[in-house]
Amino acid sequence: MKKANILQEADLSYSMRRSLALLYALCSVACFILASMTGSLAGAWSGGLCLVGVLVLTGYTTIEGLKGLAGAIKGTECGKEN
Repeated sequence: MKKANILQEADLSYSMRRSLALLYALCSVACFILASMTGSLAGAWSGGLCLVGVLVLTGYTTIEGLKGLAGAIKGTECGKEN
């Protein structure tokens, strides 16, 4: 069985949240590098906002993973009772 990579969910479908988090992480590094080279405060702000986006997207992915884990422990799907 094939193992999921960092951009895929457990069912091997690609996760848009994880893909966007990776993109924002790369953009934040680029913004911080450009801000340090030019001395621009706008670049620092945009890099910081990209980092906030990364934290929100990965936090949401982690919460979804924890809900799935809690459902597996309970033996039910999270939010649905039998």
